[in-house]
Amino acid sequence: MNTELVPAVVALGLLTAFTAADQSDRPQIEVSDDGHWTVVVEPSPTDGTVVVRQVGVPYGTTPDWQNTLRRQVGGLQVADMNNDGWPDVVVGCYKSDSYPPYTDWENLIYYNTGGQLEAVPSWVSTDEVSTGDVQVADINGDGYLDIFAANGGYAMSPSVIYWGGPTGPSPAPGWSSQEPGLAWNNYALPFDFDHDGDIDVATANQGNSPSDPYRPMYVFRNVGGVLQTVPSWQSAESSIQNFLAFADYDGDGWEDLAVSKWVNFQSGIYKNIAGTLQTTPVWTTGNSDDDKGVAWADVDANGWPDLALGHDPTRLYENQGGTLSLVWSSQATYFGHSDLRFCDVNRDGRPDLAEIHFSDGKAHIYLNQNGALSPTPSWTYDSAAVGTALAFGDINGDRWPDLVLGYSGQPSVIVFYAQPPAQAGDMNCDGVVGFADINPFVLAMTNAEAYQEMYPECDIMHADINGDGVVGFADINAFVALLTG
Repeated sequence: MNTELVPAVVALGLLTAFTAADQSDRPQIEVSDDGHWTVVVEPSPTDGTVVVRQVGVPYGTTPDWQNTLRRQVGGLQVADMNNDGWPDVVVGCYKSDSYPPYTDWENLIYYNTGGQLEAVPSWVSTDEVSTGDVQVADINGDGYLDIFAANGGYAMSPSVIYWGGPTGPSPAPGWSSQEPGLAWNNYALPFDFDHDGDIDVATANQGNSPSDPYRPMYVFRNVGGVLQTVPSWQSAESSIQNFLAFADYDGDGWEDLAVSKWVNFQSGIYKNIAGTLQTTPVWTTGNSDDDKGVAWADVDANGWPDLALGHDPTRLYENQGGTLSLVWSSQATYFGHSDLRFCDVNRDGRPDLAEIHFSDGKAHIYLNQNGALSPTPSWTYDSAAVGTALAFGDINGDRWPDLVLGYSGQPSVIVFYAQPPAQAGDMNCDGVVGFADINPFVLAMTNAEAYQEMYPECDIMHADINGDGVVGFADINAFVALLTG
């Protein structure tokens, strides 16, 4: 997707001028959930295409599912919200001064029935404010997943919680934040950072105007299942933050808080000392840029979490015994991050890195190859819309992570189902050939119908070990060789 970045003030001027102009000549203008990116969208020959530079990414060339709603997606999560055993897709929607205007921005759940997402979301929030992020956790400790909606927008609407229940969350908020002086919440992170057994919530924040641009980070403590409405911790620095991630980067047994920050501020780490976060960072990148996105994972498998940062370009800081050093930078051609996450997409035991960018609409996956990320994206999807969010989860029940992407536009949510490589002898589809495959192998040979009913996510032809196109006794010796060799 070709885009032209324009300052927000220029975009507002364009919108004003359009009120008297011929509507057929108006360009499409999109504004990010935090208000810091504004683009004029133009068609590109690569819109809707996938580029594969390395084998091993299990996603196809076109989306397998997409919705029909024109929305601005601020956040995505995949989780079983109605307790039926199937992960659902939770969608947070934001409001902006984009053009053409968006008419709806309620939050949504696409429920999953037997591995298939519903076409129209049957859960729609009763409130309608700008939501920049959604998170899922059992905050009140009742055994049901709740949704924390990180709200804000120019109205600086308070963040809310939709309390979970036996058949799903209530569509009406049951909790609201009360930040001092209000705040535009860009991101929320539920995490028991003080190890008291309940889920606290940290938020990344900003103000709502050039005259009031900054806010501290906040933490709402959870006391016995009751989340504070007024934060009891805040960072010493007021700035513009956007993403958060906890990990014990220094090996002292307490998870530290990494944060990405916008222009003029340095992304960094706030140390957790026995359940108390320091108010100033213990480590920073040493430079200020428009960073957006931060995530931890042990990329090199040395036992220490490494830090990925949505920088320009995307960066990875290697962790050696609690000391971080820059070891990798992406060689992609454009960087304007909206989201960034780790996931072992090819199930080789090593975390891979995924990202999605706002103004060019591209989602990238960098495969982890023996402890090092690929220098260029291994897989890229180029959307005609601007990219806003991503998430992973096993939606169709085949035990492989499916990729969910969010956009500002229509469609606003798409899904790529993982297409696992056929592995001869893997009869229970757990990704390995082992003794657990013996009984399903025998069943496949003796009763194909019963096998397919018991393992609907698997391909019976995995039992065709000798490759003759027939599942039968001639495959036994080859199967035994796989087990023992």
